[in-house]
Amino acid sequence: MYDRDMPRMRSHALSSPQGLVDVIGFVLATIQQPLQSVKNQMADIKINGAESKYLFGSKRLGYAYAVEHAVVLHAAITAAVDVNDVIGCIDVLSNVPGLGIVKASFVAQICGLEVACLDTHNLRRLGLGEAAFKLAKSVKPSTKRKKIADYVRICTDTGGSRHWWNTWCEFVAGNRANKSLTSADMVSAYHVECLA
Repeated sequence: MYDRDMPRMRSHALSSPQGLVDVIGFVLATIQQPLQSVKNQMADIKINGAESKYLFGSKRLGYAYAVEHAVVLHAAITAAVDVNDVIGCIDVLSNVPGLGIVKASFVAQICGLEVACLDTHNLRRLGLGEAAFKLAKSVKPSTKRKKIADYVRICTDTGGSRHWWNTWCEFVAGNRANKSLTSADMVSAYHVECLA
């Protein structure tokens, strides 16, 4: 699943500033929402942009930020990917409103870097609380980068990007929030469909 779907998503994310905005919008749309609802959300976001009914609160602010800074973000992220700067990539992405370390890491994972989205499900599987990687608003840059480095290390030490992608797809397939996505393969492929 990872080997089939991640290169397609990576290509979309890195192909243009708009491709990266699509991925950021997708990741924002997944926050506290059933995955199976995100394709419809993405269709609405494509039509209505930041005014989409699915973008509210920090999601709307994050999407508007991504659109406004698309060229700069795309340049920074492609440069980070080119030199495999996982920490730098997450640091830049976590400045987007609504993207903390976890969801910024999801964007970085889609961009092809060796990191994963340790969402609520995965944090529980690791025995960690939801606040384990939250950042205070007044965090010092050095503290932020250290917390990002700790997060990346945990992702790597517990199996890496491919492991977390494939096992998360298996874990959520057919659950209460994803009844229409009955297999891990469908969950993984659905991510690609949402970006089409």
